[in-house]
Amino acid sequence: MNPTRTLSLALLLSASLYASGTETSQLEPIVVTPAKTAQSLRNVTSDISVITAEDIEERGFMTVDQLLATLPGIQVQSNGGLGKSSAVRLRGMDSNRVLVLIDGIRYNDPTLIGGAANFAHLLVDDIARVEVVRGPQSGIWGADASAGVINIITKSATKEGVSATLFGEYGSFDTKKYGLNTAFKKGAFDAALDFVRLESDGFSAIAPDEENLDDYEDDGYKNSTVNLKLGYDITANDRVTGTLNYIDATNDYDGYDASFKPDPDDSNSSEDVKETLARADYTHTFAKGSVTLYGAQSRFKRELAKGFTKLYKGRVDEYGLNGRYDYAEAAFLVAGIDGKKFKDEAVVKNSYNNRGYFLTNSNRFSGLTDGETIVTESLRHDSITKFDNRVTWKVGPKQIHEQIAGFWTAFNYATGYNVPTLYQLYSPYGNSDLKPEKTRGYDITANYKGAQLTWFDNSVDDMIDFGPDYKYANVSGKSTFKGVELAYKGSYEPLSLTYGINYTWLKARDKDHKDLPRRAKNSATATLDYYGIPDAHIGLLARYVGKRKKSPYDINPTEDDKAYTVVNLNGDYTLMPGLSLYARVENLLDKTYQDITGYATSPRAFYTGFRYRVK
Repeated sequence: MNPTRTLSLALLLSASLYASGTETSQLEPIVVTPAKTAQSLRNVTSDISVITAEDIEERGFMTVDQLLATLPGIQVQSNGGLGKSSAVRLRGMDSNRVLVLIDGIRYNDPTLIGGAANFAHLLVDDIARVEVVRGPQSGIWGADASAGVINIITKSATKEGVSATLFGEYGSFDTKKYGLNTAFKKGAFDAALDFVRLESDGFSAIAPDEENLDDYEDDGYKNSTVNLKLGYDITANDRVTGTLNYIDATNDYDGYDASFKPDPDDSNSSEDVKETLARADYTHTFAKGSVTLYGAQSRFKRELAKGFTKLYKGRVDEYGLNGRYDYAEAAFLVAGIDGKKFKDEAVVKNSYNNRGYFLTNSNRFSGLTDGETIVTESLRHDSITKFDNRVTWKVGPKQIHEQIAGFWTAFNYATGYNVPTLYQLYSPYGNSDLKPEKTRGYDITANYKGAQLTWFDNSVDDMIDFGPDYKYANVSGKSTFKGVELAYKGSYEPLSLTYGINYTWLKARDKDHKDLPRRAKNSATATLDYYGIPDAHIGLLARYVGKRKKSPYDINPTEDDKAYTVVNLNGDYTLMPGLSLYARVENLLDKTYQDITGYATSPRAFYTGFRYRVK
């Protein structure tokens, strides 16, 4: 597919959709990720997507990687069905370059080979919203944020009294999900408790392309997730909060037989996963700002039934002090210090420390040019055990144009870096001479009444890769990640329709200007929703993923993985106040496809469930 022609068609489609409909009115949300402080989305210069709990319910998503796969600039690939490892690439950059937070707690696992987050076990039922910030963010967040940040914010108590939501679901592969969201708020005290249990017989993680999954053994999955949030207002200006997130999962997967060939009938490979994230905060507010002192810990444990290494244990300890000062009506300053200790407690039994100092300034000006001008600058210094000190920064101006109503433009330029993981440094395949990767990137965005077009251009020097000598090494030269993102949402009120489209064209190349594997040059998502039936909603979602170059380790690596389109259908109906029923069909057209050669994806599957809100 010619990328220029595809982009032109997408632009024409968006233009025609806009001409035939009306813009969807939305309240401007508050976000916290771009500057480590609360600010209106209108005043954010960074390229950001926000997904709310309402969006999640309406689409029927079950896992975080399912919802991320529908966003511009993101591609998701999994080694099978529920619970199997997933790679989430942001603008073509690997998962280990994406910082993932849950309620401000690091979810990147230091025991994983690349130090990435394990999206396979993240369910969506306790999520209030997800903020995805694209582009290098090390100037704000430090290492592991060279591609961007995904911040998952769970539900809190927001209104006085007791409230609760019960939910249950059943579907294909004997999949069962049930749980509750509860909240309590009275006076100075508030609490929220969420629990979800998911069980599924699943289907074979490995299967030859075009073959029947029923011919192979199933690889099941179980997950129990608990999230607890507590808060207490000591005074009108002093507040303490605590968060605990716990995941206990068991996952069956397929390994290799005695001749080291993929074995779709492997019934002995499984892993038990336990992840605990905890954080405590004390915040003091004053007339023009606030100060927050916090401590956090992330613990990861994986036990494998078979393999060369059967136990992985890691943890991240973090503390920090953040302050915000509003020094003018439309200007604020955020400054702070944080310290982190990364430990591998089972395989390499080593650790390193990181201390960072950061400063972010934001100003909004009126009258300097046409409309309003917003400028944000960030600067960060990191000292890391075993490595040289690092200084990263970011600058982003945004112009809200007055002469063209509904039109704004933004530009962001930033630097970033990624530190080698303990496994890459000290495992039998490690290299203690590895250097951190260095990233530079920029994006330019134009938005007119919801139609948004972004050009991005990122580069990575000294990229860490697995070498031909079975050792990790820095690859000399520059890898580049360039592309275009297009997104639009609109509505056509006479037919009670809303619609959306996003499209990404990506060119990800190594130092020799060769395409990097497993990245689609073209990908797109389209949605159509109908609200013409009282108390009901029907939605369609279509996701297209273009051809991908295979990894050298894939079967028949000289062939490209084939393009595919998957269509999902979902609907919900409010039966009575507080009680809603829903259903969805995944892979409606029963498309046979594979994201990664040899790893199966779901055939057509049916699910139905209910939500009952007590208050």
